[in-house]
Amino acid sequence: MNCIAIQSINFIDEQITVLFDQNWFQEDIAELSQLLLNKVPENHLKEITLGADREDIRFQWRQAQFILNFDFYSQSCWFSVQDEISRSEIQPLFNHLTQN
Repeated sequence: MNCIAIQSINFIDEQITVLFDQNWFQEDIAELSQLLLNKVPENHLKEITLGADREDIRFQWRQAQFILNFDFYSQSCWFSVQDEISRSEIQPLFNHLTQN
């Protein structure tokens, strides 16, 4: 990975979107996901789903279930809730991601 950094993190339509300062490749997703998940204390990785151009990382935080999504072709990265019960924790997750 060529020192890709987070450019911005935004909360839009009950999803957290992440923009990086340069284009990334599917091979970079493991490091990019670690960069983001290191900002979330005490998260528990549950599952990684690999696709041809997409990768989804399901994790638990504060009893809530989230998915960190990467789509290589659109250069998209976003966090979404897995279920309605977890919706109340998306704003606190955004707050942790944007600290510092």
